[in-house]
Amino acid sequence: MALRKKNAETVAVGTAAEAAAGEATALEKKDKLGGNQKIGAFMAAIVAAVATGYVPNYINLYYTELMGVSIGAIGAIIMVTKFTDGLTDIIMGMLIDRTHSKWGKAKPWLLAGAAGLAISMMLLFSCPPKWGMGGKIAFCTIFYILANPIFGTMVAVAANTLPNLISPKSDHRATIGVFKGLGAMVPLLLIGLVVPKLLELMGESQKTYTTATLMFAVLAILCAIIAFLLIHETVTEHAEAVLGQTKQPVGESLKNLFSNKYFLWLAGGTILYNLTAAPVATYYAKYIFHNVGTATLINLPSIFMVLLLPLALPIVKKMGKRQAMVMGLTVAALGHLIIFFANDNLALFMVGKTIAAVFSVPYFVALIPLMGEVCDYALYKSGKPMDGTISSANSMGEKIGVGLIAGVSSLMMQLAGFQSNTMGAEVAQPGSAIFMIRFLLGVFPAILFLLAAFCFWHVNMDRENITEIQKELKEKGMR
Repeated sequence: MALRKKNAETVAVGTAAEAAAGEATALEKKDKLGGNQKIGAFMAAIVAAVATGYVPNYINLYYTELMGVSIGAIGAIIMVTKFTDGLTDIIMGMLIDRTHSKWGKAKPWLLAGAAGLAISMMLLFSCPPKWGMGGKIAFCTIFYILANPIFGTMVAVAANTLPNLISPKSDHRATIGVFKGLGAMVPLLLIGLVVPKLLELMGESQKTYTTATLMFAVLAILCAIIAFLLIHETVTEHAEAVLGQTKQPVGESLKNLFSNKYFLWLAGGTILYNLTAAPVATYYAKYIFHNVGTATLINLPSIFMVLLLPLALPIVKKMGKRQAMVMGLTVAALGHLIIFFANDNLALFMVGKTIAAVFSVPYFVALIPLMGEVCDYALYKSGKPMDGTISSANSMGEKIGVGLIAGVSSLMMQLAGFQSNTMGAEVAQPGSAIFMIRFLLGVFPAILFLLAAFCFWHVNMDRENITEIQKELKEKGMR
């Protein structure tokens, strides 16, 4: 009888142990970052990169070289809209934080934004050629506002918020950062390699721009649909069970946001980094290397960034996120100085371009987990989730930086005497305009890389014991 009782107890203990082991295995499996999440983040990044990349890179070329609009006028349009971008990004972030749907917080905005982006891009690059100059400028203004500050903001903020809603773990966010970086490279490679080749083979015509824009419009919609279907906002589901659906007042959100020094340094660093992307590579190829198709070749080093993104993970982990970003940006600045002194020496130009591309890699890998730590810190201090609002720093940096430099570079080239073509008729550029193109691709980004490194150095989350903060948030069920 005693033996039977003992055996029963042994079986019960064994069953309990097996159940506990099963629960642990299930929990461990659940805690892993799934392939669907990685692919979804990859697709969402493609949509965001279409929004922040294609329009700013080719709006100048299309309207100056094909439509004959003054480069100063285009620069003014872009500059004016950039003054509103910081505000619209923050507003969009707040909307995401206040969204409660069965699909999650950010995913619905990504899908809706992609549809609007595709339509507005197609219209922006379909300006009626017979309209007068005033009509062309008005047409450009209306559809640029739709494509960039409105729908571009929608997809960019949503895509940059998703990594923090997929997982609360820093190593997961770093991995997502790799996939996000890989996704962002897809449109950039198309922008830098395919579009210049289309312009060379098909000519700078309306048909060429319609073909290129349609390619990006279809890409944005398809990738948004795939991301919507694959991504699972696990943090949203888990946190809302604890935090509920309480909404932080707008005034309180803004106060918490702008009193967060780490957000301010992060936003400053991302804006400065993206200000380095003056859209003058095609002008450089056309007027310094005397072949617009050479833009494909000089953009090739961007491929190195794609190949090296996964390899940068252990480097970032060993050096630390902040330190890896600062080191990489400092060396990238040196690469751009080499580009400036290379002038029309293509081999030396490629050396500088490669150095700049390779050492920019840590920025893409480390930015997402570093931003996630700032989100966690904000949640810890305020008790309210601010993932969308904090993540607007990234989209703000991309849109303000890339858009603003498109406007600034246009105005700088105008002041340097750059002559816009009249309906496709090529003109000779003065030496001052040639020098300005070299400056914008060489010295100017070198200075900005160093300033960005200075900003990121101040995003020191270790000083706040972020690991302990993340552990406490998890224990409380807030992450």
